Amino acid sequence: MNRFMFGFCATSLSAIFWPSLLPFAYVAPGVVLLLIALMRKAWVLSGAMISILWISSFTHLLLNYQTNSTTNTINVRAEIIALVNQENEWISADIRLINQNLMLKPNQFMRIYWRTTNPAQPGQVYDFKLKPKSITNVLNQGGFNQQKHFLSRHIIGRGNVKQAVLVSEHFSLRNMLREKLKMQLTKLNNSDLMLALLFGDKTQLSSDRWQQLRHSGTGHLISISGLHLSIVGGWTLIISLYLLSQLAPSFGLRNYYISVALSVITALTYAYLAGFSIPTQRALIMLTAVLGLSVFQRYSSSWERLLLALFLVLFIDPLAMLSSGLWLSFLAISVILLSVDYLLKSHDNWSDTSMNSKIKQLIFVQFSISVVLGVVGCLLFGGASLHSIWVNLIVVPLFSVLVIPITLVGFFIWCFGLTFSSQWLVGLHLADWCLSVFSMLIIWVDKLPWSWVIPAEHLVPPFILMVMGLFGFWGLRFSRKRWFCLLFMAPMCLQLLARHYDTKDEWRLHMLDVGQGLAMVIERNNRAVIYDTGARYGDFSYAQRSVVPFLQARGLSQVDTIVISHGDNDHSGGLEVLKQHAPNTEIVFDSDKVKARSCNPRTEIWQGLRFEFMWPITPIDSNDGSCVLKVTDGDQSVLLTGDIEKYAEQELLKLGLDLNSTVMLAPHHGSKTSSSEAFIAAVKPEVVLAAAGYQNHWGFPKSEVVRRYKLFSDKIYVSGNSGQVTLTFNASGLEIMQYRTDIAPYWYNQLFKFAEFR
Repeated sequence: MNRFMFGFCATSLSAIFWPSLLPFAYVAPGVVLLLIALMRKAWVLSGAMISILWISSFTHLLLNYQTNSTTNTINVRAEIIALVNQENEWISADIRLINQNLMLKPNQFMRIYWRTTNPAQPGQVYDFKLKPKSITNVLNQGGFNQQKHFLSRHIIGRGNVKQAVLVSEHFSLRNMLREKLKMQLTKLNNSDLMLALLFGDKTQLSSDRWQQLRHSGTGHLISISGLHLSIVGGWTLIISLYLLSQLAPSFGLRNYYISVALSVITALTYAYLAGFSIPTQRALIMLTAVLGLSVFQRYSSSWERLLLALFLVLFIDPLAMLSSGLWLSFLAISVILLSVDYLLKSHDNWSDTSMNSKIKQLIFVQFSISVVLGVVGCLLFGGASLHSIWVNLIVVPLFSVLVIPITLVGFFIWCFGLTFSSQWLVGLHLADWCLSVFSMLIIWVDKLPWSWVIPAEHLVPPFILMVMGLFGFWGLRFSRKRWFCLLFMAPMCLQLLARHYDTKDEWRLHMLDVGQGLAMVIERNNRAVIYDTGARYGDFSYAQRSVVPFLQARGLSQVDTIVISHGDNDHSGGLEVLKQHAPNTEIVFDSDKVKARSCNPRTEIWQGLRFEFMWPITPIDSNDGSCVLKVTDGDQSVLLTGDIEKYAEQELLKLGLDLNSTVMLAPHHGSKTSSSEAFIAAVKPEVVLAAAGYQNHWGFPKSEVVRRYKLFSDKIYVSGNSGQVTLTFNASGLEIMQYRTDIAPYWYNQLFKFAEFR
């Protein structure tokens, strides 16, 4: 059985690297091969095959939704599960689709955007008329992968609400308690943290608070997960065992069984308060599996219990491997088990029962967890806090011993007081005091240097190997084999040497995926020039979400120039964000509102590249006033055109400039108001780039425009379809890489259409 579960779990976890899932037509032949493997008792192979079949079938069923192709709207009955964001009249919420005809189908969710003055609340059921959109989203190096996030939470699409009719409203004790408590906690300084700890409600957390949590490496402490349920279940188990031993002593296992049952009930209650979110469900399954196995197989090893828990989580939710929480939770437990195994082998340390020795052992375990999770977090989130190790050594015991138990006890005291129409907040006031200590600490840490370090993306894998080598070198200090661990440091040394002796004649152009907008980065010698910044909508900015994380992932700390083609929001909206990120950067922009150099015709040299500013001759307040820039190394060149239309194209032709370029940016996102045949013929591009969002409602790039370009080149790349497009220019020619097919060619990064999965 263990071999079967190992094959299943190992294959399921590897699915995060699969280029594609098994096509639905191959499921039946796969079942036949599975039966043969089972008959031959090839348990590891059988587990692997079931994993492949189950993940593929589950995903196909999840993303399949019957729609009427004659209309661009769908009518659904759905329950509001959670409010994601609420700003003025706009609500963002997750809904669960109610399909009474398909009982065995996986639960399907959607993320809706709704402009309403109605007091929408979780538990309400509506008949929605939605304009659906797929989960396909922008993809760039260093950026947040929302496609992957949506799939991990079983969200099959997004939708704009056109009409909503309230059908019913389920009474929810959880929602009632949350709203009552929210009003009572307004005077407490840490009410936002308490609501997150009790109900998983993070809507009250400000952006500053999120930054403090991230920079201190403590964000996991306010996200209800396996740690929280384990603390609650563990305290319940310990206290109930002690009380039963005093009140009703028993020589059998009766008291233990009762304590385990109480522990599961307490964890179940906590999961209910958290809204049974998918991460909480996984944590509950894991805890229940471990406790259940301790009852039925008291002498099974800790590793066997962990394997069973992982098997159940992945079987019940095959897409759990896309969740960073799953990796962090099980890695944390694995590190604890490895640390304990190591301490057990070190008899001198483990046999010492003094308080001083036990504290050292606890610090060793917590230190190992912090280092490993910090390194893995760097891989998952693109950065890490160097202070998280010592901060977690302080706050994890604080939360385990004081904050979480006191907060929950205070909450239940308050609930009990409600039965007498009283507000008994003494316990929650005590919890607020404990959280004040935590708040002061993370505010202070946020101001320290190196609070958040974002390494270049290519340095993360060799860094992980280096940490593994150092741990092995220290762990095997009494063995001659320890010197072999130093080989793990070789990739990091080679990377540093390669960076030092980087090819000087190589340069890159990156067209970033920023939806229906434009942002491009020219890179050479670890320095950058930015051409346009993407759009900004309220507090949301593509510069903050895509451009800055990309620069950090590439290790481009030096941005020399920002060129803004013209003032339209989809080209200039992120300028303020980039100015904050690189305050000493020169700005080229024909605008009276910004202190900048004009884009008048001239030639400059940057890092050996020739920058020819071609247009406009004088500032023009329209698309035709876009800054036209040609970048060349003498052999290969790029023509960046902004949003110029046919008038500017004709004027450029009249000037008799050398427009011929290897790569051309299609003007105005591929609109039919641009890209005249004469202009394309003058440029003669080998590669054409079009900055246009996936399935944008303008239909850019227009099919007739694409046909014009195909007379000269079949290499046409659209940012919304390809994700980030990176072009590398060197002496041997031009190399083109697309995010979806080359940089991260995984199945969950492909293009998804709503209600269709390929």
